[in-house]
Amino acid sequence: MPMSHTVMKQKIKRRLKGKVGTEKEDELHRILNELPNYRSGPYADLRKSLNEDLQHLHKRSKVQHQHTITVPKEGDFQMALVGAPNAGKSALLKSLSRIQIKVADYAFTTLRPVPIRIDCGGLSIQLVEIPGLIAGATEGRGGGRALLGVAANADGLMVAHDLTADVQQLDTLLMELSKAKLPQPLLMVYTKMDCPHALIHLKAVQARFPQFKSVAVSAEQNVNLETLKEAMREATGLIRVLPRPHSTGNLPNDTPVILPFDSTVEDFALKIHKEMAKNVKSAKVWGNSVKFPGQQGGKTHLLADMDIVTLYTV
Repeated sequence: MPMSHTVMKQKIKRRLKGKVGTEKEDELHRILNELPNYRSGPYADLRKSLNEDLQHLHKRSKVQHQHTITVPKEGDFQMALVGAPNAGKSALLKSLSRIQIKVADYAFTTLRPVPIRIDCGGLSIQLVEIPGLIAGATEGRGGGRALLGVAANADGLMVAHDLTADVQQLDTLLMELSKAKLPQPLLMVYTKMDCPHALIHLKAVQARFPQFKSVAVSAEQNVNLETLKEAMREATGLIRVLPRPHSTGNLPNDTPVILPFDSTVEDFALKIHKEMAKNVKSAKVWGNSVKFPGQQGGKTHLLADMDIVTLYTV
């Protein structure tokens, strides 16, 4: 005789505790194989309930895998926003973009990557929210492998951490990123700065992770969002260079040319047109890369962010 169905329910509950994603799915299959195959009665009801749980997991897994394989890159730089569940990522995206994103005070609100475009002073950053990563993500828990694959394809990472959460949560996340051989985060964004004792927690977490540049924000109160956008722009390592026509008195173009750090006048010319790069001889430059406004430089002259440049060809 099988054990009481009530005892079996309690035993199953203990076996499933703490399991998510593929790990929970595998355990459900094992349990179903062990259960008596009665067609009616409490055990039949129990089998039906477990099968429904399994179907729900399949549906969620299908949604995740269909939508998290790749996120096509747009803009000048793709930055993946990663963090634990309920770290405030969705609220941050909503505040930065003003688009309608589901935000709730519980974990796993977001089930697929959500990309948005942000203008950071003329530099277009595509910020991709990655659904919450948990311990065991590199082994596939919570669809972690597919999600980490999206993050790995990005040009850089930004990590979100909830200042009301245990700092151990951040330790776990950074360990999973390291296991997946992802690069170090370019920036840490500490969320929920408006909550009680947030400043105390901020000082503690900054002292624990001094190697990371960080910005503390409140999406709810719009605190430091512009500071965050500027920090994101700087973290990309890209510079903005403004073309200026030859005619005296003409203002530079409003739209900057986006270049990697340490780019030269020749690189700038190539970004405009390859024929321009072949024929460029020199340039007049206004900005931080020169000693005085309108200084002349050769095609190997290194440019700085927000330089204004007039090109001269052969």
